[in-house]
Amino acid sequence: MNLVKHILMSSFVIQILIGPFIIVESRSEEAELSEVVIAAPIPEFRETTIELPGTLTVPNNFEATRIIQRTPGGVYVVGAERFEDKYSLNFQDTVSHVPGVYATKRFAEEVRISIRGSGIERNFHQKGLTGFQDGVPFGAADGSGDYQEIDTLAIQRIEIHKGGNAMQFGSTTLGGSINMISKTGHSNPGNQLRLEMGSDDTFRGNIQSGRVFDDGSDMFFSLSGTNSDGFRQHADQKNIKFTSNSGIKLSDQVETRFYFSSNYINLELPNTVNFAKALGDPEAAKPSALTDDEHRDIISHRFSNKTTFDLGGGHQMDIGAFAFWKDLYHPITSFVGVIDQESTNFGLFTKNSGSYKIGNNLNRYRFGLTTHFGETDAKVWANNSGNAGGLTSNADQSAQNIVLYGENTFYIQPTLALITSMQYLWSNRDVFDKLTPSETDSSDYESWNPKIGFLYKPSEKIQIFGNVSKSYEPPDFSDLTQGSTSGFINLEAQQAWTVEVGTRGERGSVAWDISLYRAWLRDEILKFTTGGGFPATGFNAEDTVHQGAEVGLGFQLGKSLLTDGDSLKWWNAYTYSNFFFNGDPQFEDNTIPGQPPHFYNTELRYDHPDKWFVSANMLAASNADVDFNNTFVAPGYAIVGIGAGYEINKRTSLFFEGRNLFNKEYISNFSTAVTATSSSNLFYAGDLRRFFGGIRISF
Repeated sequence: MNLVKHILMSSFVIQILIGPFIIVESRSEEAELSEVVIAAPIPEFRETTIELPGTLTVPNNFEATRIIQRTPGGVYVVGAERFEDKYSLNFQDTVSHVPGVYATKRFAEEVRISIRGSGIERNFHQKGLTGFQDGVPFGAADGSGDYQEIDTLAIQRIEIHKGGNAMQFGSTTLGGSINMISKTGHSNPGNQLRLEMGSDDTFRGNIQSGRVFDDGSDMFFSLSGTNSDGFRQHADQKNIKFTSNSGIKLSDQVETRFYFSSNYINLELPNTVNFAKALGDPEAAKPSALTDDEHRDIISHRFSNKTTFDLGGGHQMDIGAFAFWKDLYHPITSFVGVIDQESTNFGLFTKNSGSYKIGNNLNRYRFGLTTHFGETDAKVWANNSGNAGGLTSNADQSAQNIVLYGENTFYIQPTLALITSMQYLWSNRDVFDKLTPSETDSSDYESWNPKIGFLYKPSEKIQIFGNVSKSYEPPDFSDLTQGSTSGFINLEAQQAWTVEVGTRGERGSVAWDISLYRAWLRDEILKFTTGGGFPATGFNAEDTVHQGAEVGLGFQLGKSLLTDGDSLKWWNAYTYSNFFFNGDPQFEDNTIPGQPPHFYNTELRYDHPDKWFVSANMLAASNADVDFNNTFVAPGYAIVGIGAGYEINKRTSLFFEGRNLFNKEYISNFSTAVTATSSSNLFYAGDLRRFFGGIRISF
């Protein structure tokens, strides 16, 4: 009954919101509105440099950037050309260069990704960011997810909305959202074969094809296969990923697009080791990872549909539905056992946007509704060397979410806009324990999340922005069940108020993208490793603060330096993070562990008009606290790499890259603890020197 009540209430609110815009749409002057956009042009050294055709359901990268830069806060678009000239396997390869995004590899495709301290307590099953694939919720309904199900070779761009700047898309998290947009037949027509190989007996092959038909409809598919022994012992990976979509142009004003993808992923897990082993023998796995044969096998299938209606006069409506099925077979420690889950997620969504005049002032709006429901048959078996033994836990887990959101942008002047947003969230977490019915439990969560901001354009190529927003994150099942499937522990939803100011733009040969923020959190959900094979334990911290700076700086160092038409560009992404307890009874004002305060990514690239390039890059991180008592730190590091590429002709191109050229031994990631020592098994070793190369053939 609660679910029905909330759906009816959301529908009623939508009717109230829709009414004025239906009336406005009928006004004849709508068609005469000229475009007024407060958005800095994209500097040519940034990622989105190639304008590819778009469709009604999937705008091209330039149009997407133009729309995203109407946001009064930290946002970013990463075009595929940024990572297609290298071996891009995971989010460290694709988005770690974005200021404010902390993405570091654990092993293979496993990456810890955090924005503004989101989910830093979690070193498994991504949390704290709302993932979307083509605008459709990507993760499970409880908020967790495995981003290794994404095939980066099938992506045309990645849209990043940091913090409350993702509110208008249904995200309720502190970190914001990441939206991965698939290639289409319009964006990538023709056929392409891609072959890659490199260190650790790594091989990856990809074939993709795009078609555009006479009526404007299109289709695209991509098939990838990867096999690698992995840098560390017991880190082998094998996967097959299929991604496809088909757009059907029903008329000049209506287009529907169907998406389907499948994944078959087998990944061995080397687990964490102690400090000396991570730095002295970085290839070694934790001994128990071998005896317990820890691994994660995933089979998943996703289906979704989006239909876009051009309503005329600048108004647009999207409606759609999605469903995905996932099987997870996951032997981990002998204490936890073998996690065996079969889950189904499904939902409906609508998004609406447009513009009209109030007097002589332009007004933009967008609003929508997203429902996301998930059912999981969650079993745990005893771990007999990676095989399922006796059944130790058996439960049905259910998660339900309804998110209603609306945003209005009123242009006080052509160069100054006031943006107001409101978001309503209702969530439910329910577990029915089949072995011990008395452990059955349920929790409801509800919140109204407002936002107000401004966007100012003092000159043609500069924006200044600011906003205040609220976020609200219910716990997921890993938080509530503490590694088991029985009952819930007492955890409140995490909520925060965040203030942000910043600027982006271009002046002469310099471009920038800078945000400063401070978030006051209540009941932040944190975790620490207890050791001895026990799962991480979660708790609510009463008052915490997250603050930092996200600084992107690009320089056009020169053109026609060695020959006519060449260029030298330098991009820098610096992330400063300061997360701390605020008068905590146990941890006082200690730093919250999990992320280095300083994280820096830089690249220098030379492009020659004869279609070749060379680049040098560096990734650096400062010391990072490992434990809540701030008694032990993971040492900082700097690793250097190179890249090169050559377009032999219009159909064939080569690329090569070297990583960690100086063979630096370092700790790339770690779990957190209350008190850590050098003997604590908390650390992930970073990869040593590695080389990869590949060829792309269009036909």
